[in-house]
Parts: sequence; C-alpha cells; structure tokens
Amino acid sequence: ITSIVLTSSIPGTTYTWTVIQMGISGTSDGSNDSIAQALSTTGIVPGTAVYTITPSANGCIGLPITVTITVNPTPIATAIPSTQIICSGEPTSIALTSNISGTVFTWTAAQTDVSGAAAGSGSIIYQTISATGNSVGSAIYTIIPSLNGCPGVPLTVIVSVNPSPAAIATPSSETICSGDTVSIDL
Repeated sequence: ITSIVLTSSIPGTTYTWTVIQMGISGTSDGSNDSIAQALSTTGIVPGTAVYTITPSANGCIGLPITVTITVNPTPIATAIPSTQIICSGEPTSIALTSNISGTVFTWTAAQTDVSGAAAGSGSIIYQTISATGNSVGSAIYTIIPSLNGCPGVPLTVIVSVNPSPAAIATPSSETICSGDTVSIDL
C-alpha cells in the first residue's frame, strides 16, 4: 500500500492527483491529503505508478509535483519434489525455483524424531537427515522466496524419514562341526 502524505506551508491546501500506471493495477485518480492505494504488478517485471499531484489553496493553483512508485513483483516458489520420503542417513534433494529470475530462497526447518535438518539458504535443500528412533520422523521446511526485498508466499515441504533397520544375529558367531546345521536367529 502506498503511503504518500501531502503537506504544504499554506494552511488549508487541498490536493488532487492523476496517475499513469505501467505494468501494475490498483491506482486511481483522486483528491485527499494522502495517497494510500494497494498496488500490484501484472507481470514478472517491476511496474510503475507516476502520480502528478496538484496543490491548491485560497483559489490559487500551485505547481504540480510528480511522485513515482516502483512496484516489484512477488516471487512464487516451487519445490521439486514437493514432498519426499528418504531413509535415515540419506540426503534430501529439493530443488527450489521461482516464476521470476533472480529470486533467492531462505528456509527454516522443524524436526520431529529426526536430526540433521537446519535452516539455510540457496536453490537446493541438500541435508543428510537421520531418524532418531524406530518410527518415521519428519523434517518440515518452510521456504520463503524473496526478490528485491519483497518476500513471496511461504512454501512448505515435508520430508518423511524412515528409520533404517538394524539386524541382530543370535548368536553373533558360532563354531560347528562339519555336517552340523547352523542355527542363527535373526
């Protein structure tokens, strides 16, 4: 939302404005002592709104001024894959892309019954995650795309981590005579 406050050294000054928009929506001509309009880009490149503001007081019209607002697009993140199932001790491999070139990505990680997931940044989440128990654990990544200081909508990716089985042999070693049968419980 724009936040343009209009003031003058002459008490009682009123203001009218016209606006030319390019690559954005949400502008309108008007009159008031402030301009507060919700502007949005209509594409993947920055757009502009050029306000021409004319003051008037006591029946006299002052010199118009212009105010240019640049509106940066909001990036949309995509994660491939959007969910992942791995075995304990394996790395994640989540590629992050956006609809707008130059987007940067940061993420936070919440862990349940796993270790190894951590906050970070970059275009790929590659972290070795291990189950901490005998049940399926998870790492939940919340990814925030950002471009020119404008954050996009957060994206959530869930990685399920299956525990790796461990074999136990009883007995762990045995000596037998030739022709005898081996008896090992697994």
